[in-house]
Amino acid sequence: MFSDNEKEAIRRSWRLVIPIAETAADLFYRRLFELRPDYRRLFPDDMSSQKRKLVKMLAFVVKAVDWASDDWKSDVNPSEDLMLVVLAMGRRHSALYRIPDESYATVGEALVWTLDYGLGDAFTPPVKNAWVRLYTLVAQTMRMGSTSIDATPDNVSAEEAQRVGEEALVKQMSDAGIDEARLFSEEPS
Repeated sequence: MFSDNEKEAIRRSWRLVIPIAETAADLFYRRLFELRPDYRRLFPDDMSSQKRKLVKMLAFVVKAVDWASDDWKSDVNPSEDLMLVVLAMGRRHSALYRIPDESYATVGEALVWTLDYGLGDAFTPPVKNAWVRLYTLVAQTMRMGSTSIDATPDNVSAEEAQRVGEEALVKQMSDAGIDEARLFSEEPS
């Protein structure tokens, strides 16, 4: 899937993002809305929760990429399975939030720009290539999740689906050993 060098590039660069997680989230959404001002209407007025979700999901994805090759052969608990989490996220984005399919390219562009701007010289071509590969995989998987939609349940509100998704992500991060407080600490450790 990913070479050891790509995994290390993602891990190393992510460790540099953690101390600036809030700033990185601010930069990402600022850039996204510069690229596509019409996307602003898809998000709540108060973006603080959304920014945390972005960073938490990126942390979860980075942690999942760090699995040893042999671990991929083992059974994975569905609540910790990156593929299932990302498929479900794609389904939610499509069915509940009506996120357009063409948005994946714009989101990828905003993410790469954010990493480049935030990491500066540390965002070398190999690091960029590894992140582009990672984002491409996540985006493709989310698209697969959005195509599996047969019907949106009428009895589930977007808020309820968001709450359940948020709880699942927090549990998955905790199970994966990711400390949410460290991602958003006032002072980097």
